[in-house]
Amino acid sequence: MQSDDTTGSESVQGAEEPSGLRAIWANTLEPVAPLPWYRRVPRSAVIAGAVVVVLFTAVTVAAVTGFGAPTRHRIVLADRIGDQVRLPDDDSVLTLRADYERQMTALRPYRELTVAGYGAAGSTETTLTVIGLTGSFPDVRRELDKYFGTETQTAGAPSDDPVVVGRQDYPAGPLGGALDCAVIESPATSLATCAWADGNTVGIVVDETGAGKPGELARRTLDIRAAVEVEEKD
Repeated sequence: MQSDDTTGSESVQGAEEPSGLRAIWANTLEPVAPLPWYRRVPRSAVIAGAVVVVLFTAVTVAAVTGFGAPTRHRIVLADRIGDQVRLPDDDSVLTLRADYERQMTALRPYRELTVAGYGAAGSTETTLTVIGLTGSFPDVRRELDKYFGTETQTAGAPSDDPVVVGRQDYPAGPLGGALDCAVIESPATSLATCAWADGNTVGIVVDETGAGKPGELARRTLDIRAAVEVEEKD
């Protein structure tokens, strides 16, 4: 009876004896700590987590400091552009400004408006009209279509209303965006006009002499744009 009890006791103890890694840890004098989390997590997951942290930090810094955001511009009409000087506002400029101001509602993307007529020094005759709009314009082609319309007509087409003739895309220059020029024809006048648009500005130049050609005005418009489109300061 005693031997049976001894045998049973040994069997139970044997069943409870640790084996494998458990046996090694059981034989150490100090308990072995569990693996740290970064050893238990797959390496790919650690890398992915680190990338997320870096991206989140970069986005946060950019949002706070504005780092990496594109440079914003606005239009400031100068007292002189090349050989042209800014003239006192006449009835035409006042009417044009009022027309655009009526469009500057809360639902429109326009934030600032400036309109001026330019002519030779000592003259009262306007040879150039310049219109500048500052705001947010993500679709530059849409802004140009607002001015020119989405369709053009051929020269000589009968109409009592002004029509756009020969609209053409031209190089927009180092400030980017888009530049289109055309002739606006009406029964009384035929005026070359150019318009540019980028993310922040829309500018329009009209040759009031009636003698200019769109290609010539396109080159002149690039010089005017370089003079009036300035970096927006915070």
